[in-house]
Amino acid sequence: MLALTLVVGAEPPAGAPTESGKPPAPWQVADGPWAWQFPRDHGAHPPFKSEWWYFTGNVRDAQGRRFGYQLTLFRQGVQFKPAQPNSHWSVRDFYFGHFTISDIAAGQFHVEERVSRGALGEAGAATGRMDVKLGSWTIQQEDAREDYKLSAHSADLDLNLEETPLKPLVLEGVAGLSRKDQGRGQASYYYSYPRLATTGQLRVGGATYQVTGESWFDHEFSTSSLGPEEVGWDWFCIQLASHEEIMLYVLRNKSGTISPVSEGTWIAADGHAHRLAPGSFTVEKTATWRSAASGAVYPAGWHILIPEHHADLTVTPTLADQELRLTKMGALDYWEGACDTHGTVAGQPATGQGYTELTGYAGALKEGFQ
Repeated sequence: MLALTLVVGAEPPAGAPTESGKPPAPWQVADGPWAWQFPRDHGAHPPFKSEWWYFTGNVRDAQGRRFGYQLTLFRQGVQFKPAQPNSHWSVRDFYFGHFTISDIAAGQFHVEERVSRGALGEAGAATGRMDVKLGSWTIQQEDAREDYKLSAHSADLDLNLEETPLKPLVLEGVAGLSRKDQGRGQASYYYSYPRLATTGQLRVGGATYQVTGESWFDHEFSTSSLGPEEVGWDWFCIQLASHEEIMLYVLRNKSGTISPVSEGTWIAADGHAHRLAPGSFTVEKTATWRSAASGAVYPAGWHILIPEHHADLTVTPTLADQELRLTKMGALDYWEGACDTHGTVAGQPATGQGYTELTGYAGALKEGFQ
């Protein structure tokens, strides 16, 4: 059993003054240290406008058939104080979710999406523990234990998984403050479980599979993290066979340059996390893939160098087409998929698996997705 309480820093102020001197918006911003406490911070943070709970993983059945999966539930604040807060019809937050299965053997990528205004009990998130609901899609903490259940259902896909952390959670960035641009409040509070044992069941293509494998979990909350010149990001989570993990994000500007705040984390086999400061690594694309549906051209392979850890790695998608083409909150296309890793670390062969997310290639992200 991993420790359930972790406290770092102090609570940040509610809101930040604007350059114009006008009173701050009611939404709180990510700026300064956060007083982390678990399980409380697994739950929702209503003073912040945007929040997501994000699981991805690579699993296999008893015969070795491999699948990738993603289940992400989002909370997006629309009004800090509803006009009629006691009404069951009142809407404070929208909730939306993305659920995918990559059937590697069949070469098929399956996507489902949902959206709810959060009224009448259709969706919601507890504030003291991980308990998020979007219709029949749920992410729930098991009692007081550090175990989690994921459930998502549609006409064509089912997912029922149990997740148990194999390593302690990691505060990303500087004590959990993950900088996204230079301006005040252009950041998120961000932590991860870098490796979770995963067991359960998937249904896809008319067949049901009992699966086991490993997953990654991210939880972020913020109000306006991206800068005005930023259009999207390339994000990587890598789980090496050596039981080391890597998280990297590369933020891209409208000009095509890379934001100087792009950074990451290296997690040692013993769970100790080392920040990969801006400028301490390079990510170069080695191939591209064009989506016939959206017309977007995405990177389709990457060469990653991390000199501090003597890491020379190549990341390759398991399927070329793992593009989510979403319509329920307006047109939104992005790429999120299972990937393999190979190369060397400290001169020794290294292999691994993980997930990559590519946003902003089919158009700059809108504020509502930040």
